[in-house]
Amino acid sequence: MKWLSTIAMILMLAACNGRQGEESPAMEISLMKVPPPPKETPPGSKPGQRKFIKNGNVEFETEDADATRKVIMAAVRANNAYVSRDDEHRSETEITYTMYVHVPAKRFDAFLSSATAGVTNFRDRSISNEDVTAQYIDTESRLKTKKEIEDRYRALLSKATTVKDILEIEKELGEIREDIESSEEQFRQLNNDVEYSTLKILFFKPLVTSNPFLREVADAFKEGVGNLRAFTVVLVAVWPFVLLAIGLVMALNWWRKRRKTSPEKAAAELPSE
Repeated sequence: MKWLSTIAMILMLAACNGRQGEESPAMEISLMKVPPPPKETPPGSKPGQRKFIKNGNVEFETEDADATRKVIMAAVRANNAYVSRDDEHRSETEITYTMYVHVPAKRFDAFLSSATAGVTNFRDRSISNEDVTAQYIDTESRLKTKKEIEDRYRALLSKATTVKDILEIEKELGEIREDIESSEEQFRQLNNDVEYSTLKILFFKPLVTSNPFLREVADAFKEGVGNLRAFTVVLVAVWPFVLLAIGLVMALNWWRKRRKTSPEKAAAELPSE
């Protein structure tokens, strides 16, 4: 009897192993939809290597805008930087120039020193240095995990034998590919922000104004013209009411005159004794 029990146990183990080896690709797909979180630091991110996004903003006055621009552009060329935006704005009191310069992060301090050489009085000067190490590692890790999932789906696709399994795997591959492309774009932008710092440079030149008294007279004249224009607009808008008021005044005067002349006329018509 013992040998019969032994044979039955061996047959049961063989049946279980056979069922496990016959699992379909569709079953494997369902197990892969939620990948395990990565447990190791992805390649390219060395332990202790910090990632920073450094940006700045400076504003200052200049007496010679052309000379200031030449100094900035010389600093751009010397530090392998580039200008993404260059604006000019003119007001009644000053001309403002605004430049957005992107410079390699390692050259930021050298560029800032060269571009603002000779400036002693800043209207505004601010530098930020944001630590994005955690965001960088997380984005890189997620991207690596998504690519590993894509490879596993491609391996399953090569083993799929039914149309249903092929269509299901291709659908999952399309979705993961879109997700990977979006993550790659985010990672490229993050890398660019880390590698290149942005400095906003605003410099302005005050305009020489004329005699203050004459300028005040001119401003007062402009204000008077504006007030006259506003009064004319209001008058045109209420002209029916003005005509009605004039008509009422004329009618009231006519009625008063008639009322005054009626007793006099009546007394004149009485016979004298």
